[in-house]
Amino acid sequence: MALALAFAGCGEQPAPPRATPAPTAEGCAGAAALANGCPEPDTVERSGARGAPCERAQPLGLVEPCAFGRGDETFALVGDSHANALRSAFAVAAERLGRRGYAITRNGCPFVADGRPLPEPAFSECATWKQQVPQWLAAHPEVRTVFIIGLPRNAASQDPANWLAAWDRLPPTVKLVVLRDTPELREDTLACVNAATEKPGSSCAVPRDTALAPDPAVAAAGQRQAPVIDLSRYFCDQHRCFPVIGGVLAYHDLTHVTPTFAATLGPFLTDELQALD
Repeated sequence: MALALAFAGCGEQPAPPRATPAPTAEGCAGAAALANGCPEPDTVERSGARGAPCERAQPLGLVEPCAFGRGDETFALVGDSHANALRSAFAVAAERLGRRGYAITRNGCPFVADGRPLPEPAFSECATWKQQVPQWLAAHPEVRTVFIIGLPRNAASQDPANWLAAWDRLPPTVKLVVLRDTPELREDTLACVNAATEKPGSSCAVPRDTALAPDPAVAAAGQRQAPVIDLSRYFCDQHRCFPVIGGVLAYHDLTHVTPTFAATLGPFLTDELQALD
């Protein structure tokens, strides 16, 4: 497996530059494999592990946060199912940094002004949820940072203004941090992994330009001068993105990261969060 860590741009407007932390996690399982230049195994870890546990917190209407971690510094992870898929990574970071997190997510409902059409009542409930998220955050000023991620095509318009309009509703008590959306597989990728007899990660890899479409949220972050966390280098090298990384199955469908792989991203996400301090 080619393991270069540099990556080409995807055509988005960049966020203000900041130092990128060097990888610190040891080992070769999951995301650490790309970070540490490990050889690719022929085996695949297909753990059926569920996402990191969390506890239901005080709701507000359709906003039903799920809390994890312990500490005085508090953040929220907001978005659609892609945000929820990374909860295991944030749980690892919260434990390492001694922080409290709230997952505020809704499937198919990214935090944008105009979402894609959904069957009722899902469309109306999504709109209501997006109105109530800022209200919940305003009622919880202890939440100082909001991390946002979502599947771009869940938005009705790919214009960055669609993201900016939603973000403008956030209370002034929070700092916004955008996560670049995770790479996407092709429809035949997981079938390829199931059929592969050796090196399923590299033999079933997706071209980088296919897996990493431009993310309008990143362009919007550049306009807003908000920081961006891009974890792409733990999925991709300069040319390809991999469905199996460090022997761990990274996806359970075309776009959603497995909880097991998300947990291996946790140490590197920890470094990213520390770099924001």
